[in-house]
Amino acid sequence: MIQYLKPSFWRYALRDPLTWLAIAVDLTPIVFVFMFGWGAAALVLLYWAENIVIGVATFARIILSGIKSWGLIGGLGALFLAAFFTFHYGLFCYGHGVFVFEFAPGMNFSPPAPGPDGITKMMQAVIVYAPGMAIALGLIALYQTLAIVIDYWPTTERETPLPIVEMFSPYGRIAVLHVAIFAGAFAMAVLGDPMIGVLALILLRAAFSLVGRSWRDNLEANASPFETPIKKKAAGSDDGSGFSWPYDEDK
Repeated sequence: MIQYLKPSFWRYALRDPLTWLAIAVDLTPIVFVFMFGWGAAALVLLYWAENIVIGVATFARIILSGIKSWGLIGGLGALFLAAFFTFHYGLFCYGHGVFVFEFAPGMNFSPPAPGPDGITKMMQAVIVYAPGMAIALGLIALYQTLAIVIDYWPTTERETPLPIVEMFSPYGRIAVLHVAIFAGAFAMAVLGDPMIGVLALILLRAAFSLVGRSWRDNLEANASPFETPIKKKAAGSDDGSGFSWPYDEDK
């Protein structure tokens, strides 16, 4: 937790265009709150569907991380890890979704048996639940795609986690974010979906996204035993691009 108090932790994220794109995408539901009267249920359904989009993105990240870390053979090995992730994460999201669908008022849909077809039908039910849902999910998918391309572009110098780290990354998001969102959503259901509560949920999601992107941007300064070794830049050093770093990234 101490890393979140370091100015450099936030400096990394705020100079990354992906951070600002993530914030813009996460704040988009505010438009639908005022245009279409979205309440807590629509937001919870959106964030559940976002988990599915992130799961698909994570599948690609696991394989790309294996290729980047260990070459083509590593990519083939990571494919087995990605398959295990799909099974486990898919069941996790399915069980989560069954609970969400029970909570959503006006959701006249009974989740089918778990599996790819069941998840697909649940996603379709979410898309038609409220106006603007398809647009919001489309923007989330666009952001995730751009993030993968930028993080794993062949010529990028960005340090990325190993496949095992990519595999576990979505679980913390679900555990922390959705416990908070569910608690807030149930409280608003009792209070009648006050506007301030709905907006607070959106801001909570945006803040969590900022922290998540900051974590990725700070891999070089906070390498774990699972991550690839890195080289830290000293204050005033030149990385060969003609840009001189004005501060020590350890501070």
